[in-house]
Amino acid sequence: MLFFDRSDGKRVKQPHPINAMMPYMLRGRNASAVFYEKEIDVENALRYIKAKDSSIERYSLFALIMAAAVRTLALRPALNRFVHGRALYQRNHIAFSFIVKQQMSEEAPEVNAKVFFKPGDGLAEVTRKVNEAIAYAREHGEGKGELIVRYVHAIPGGKAVLMALYRFLDRINLAPPSLIDTDPLFASCYFANLGSIGLDAPFHHLYEWGNVSIFIVLGKLEQKEGRLGPAGLKHHSMCMKLTIDERISEGLYFARAASLFARFIAHPDLLEMPLEDVQARLIGSV
Repeated sequence: MLFFDRSDGKRVKQPHPINAMMPYMLRGRNASAVFYEKEIDVENALRYIKAKDSSIERYSLFALIMAAAVRTLALRPALNRFVHGRALYQRNHIAFSFIVKQQMSEEAPEVNAKVFFKPGDGLAEVTRKVNEAIAYAREHGEGKGELIVRYVHAIPGGKAVLMALYRFLDRINLAPPSLIDTDPLFASCYFANLGSIGLDAPFHHLYEWGNVSIFIVLGKLEQKEGRLGPAGLKHHSMCMKLTIDERISEGLYFARAASLFARFIAHPDLLEMPLEDVQARLIGSV
């Protein structure tokens, strides 16, 4: 590659030779994928968003889970990394991508949404940004990236030329920031909320195009007997399945990050505290 740093990330010096060798031994994201399944109790989260919901801002479980992910990446920044050209990069921002269905029908098109967050964004900020992205996608029908693709598709041979040029510029770390910022596959995480259409969560592959290192699939809500409280008392739970590029970090770091993520969902009040206060409160606990 021509330049070490990119518009969306800075190159990380590997702390150990074994870590530096990983991208050479495991050459693709799907060859490097690890799969993680977790059932999370969302009873407190549902009660919390019901109490917060108003005519001014609609709170949702999806936005709350995204807020938990933003906070987790802010406190566990090694999750916000990607491998490119056999090198490890720390991403410059937190960005999540997801699909928006324009209408709940088979014929309605799907629109990609990509949202940028600040590390200190709490539940209110994340909810506002997610709601704005969904409203924009449903109103306009396509994002900026899809608009570019539509124009290119209309040019004979345009797709082959554009992708070859885009791939070359990306390989030497000179892909235009305007393209990277609109491409949903250049993001910290990609979310698929299949629970919103009543489906179970499958494991999803990682895309070799772009640099998304984490794919999170959310399944439908179910009522199951909780581990806490009186016997027979049922809680709402959700199955969440993650696919992660193992080259960005190591097992213990992933495990502690997953525990932190689940804790934020179980205790949504932590998503409304300043990030510094949460960090001080959680030091040594995860």
